[in-house]
Amino acid sequence: MHRIASRRPLASCLVLALLSLVSAVVETVPALAHDSDADPGGFTRLSFGFKGGLALTQHQGTEPREQEYTVASTMRRGFAGGVFLTLPVTRRFFLQQEVLYVQKGSRQDIGVDIFDIPTVLDVTYDMDYLEIPLLMRYHWLIDRGVDVYTLGGFSFGLKIRDQYRLSGGVSDGEQTIPVTADSDMSEVDLFDFAFTYGMGVEFPLGGRRLLIEYRFDLSLQQLPLPTYAYVPFGDEDEILVANEPVPLRNQAHFVMVGIRF
Repeated sequence: MHRIASRRPLASCLVLALLSLVSAVVETVPALAHDSDADPGGFTRLSFGFKGGLALTQHQGTEPREQEYTVASTMRRGFAGGVFLTLPVTRRFFLQQEVLYVQKGSRQDIGVDIFDIPTVLDVTYDMDYLEIPLLMRYHWLIDRGVDVYTLGGFSFGLKIRDQYRLSGGVSDGEQTIPVTADSDMSEVDLFDFAFTYGMGVEFPLGGRRLLIEYRFDLSLQQLPLPTYAYVPFGDEDEILVANEPVPLRNQAHFVMVGIRF
């Protein structure tokens, strides 16, 4: 009986401490929501902005199938830009919705066998997307004029333009036969899903917020990119060499500047 009685004050203290902590959190969250990013009526103030910059993209993630082909990839330099909307949840934590036009793709040297002759093909993949990222953004440094933040989330992409070009030659040691291709990539998936993360710096400029941001995107699905080619036969005819598609993922680095209102 003595042990039970001695534990009651301790249990009561723990309950009171827990209630005090919950009360403090409940009081703190509204206070954070009613900062400079909230209006006087208590509704969280949305902000919007524009951003744009350089996209360095390539394709990665080859799955070799009994050495049917080899791939050496280099980057495509393109544009990424659009609009974004931010919703502050607390002084540090934001939800961010974006709509971006992004130029993705790569330059590939693909080694395959054509007519049982090892051949290296120079391939260009251009794939432009309308992307809708949904991101979580956290500000690590605030209230000193310059904010440092990180962000992460997922992006949904809709392919709105694509182009496939191929050039090379098949040589038996005596003569070289050119191989070419130039077409769209309608057989490649129309949609793409990617994981996104990055960091940025934001600082005041004339009553607005100027930002500089780095982002990295990695596609969560493989795209069956074409490798077929046409070989001339006779004076006017061509033979289609239907090589197997190469399963690759979109990968992109972005360096962008923007302004938030």
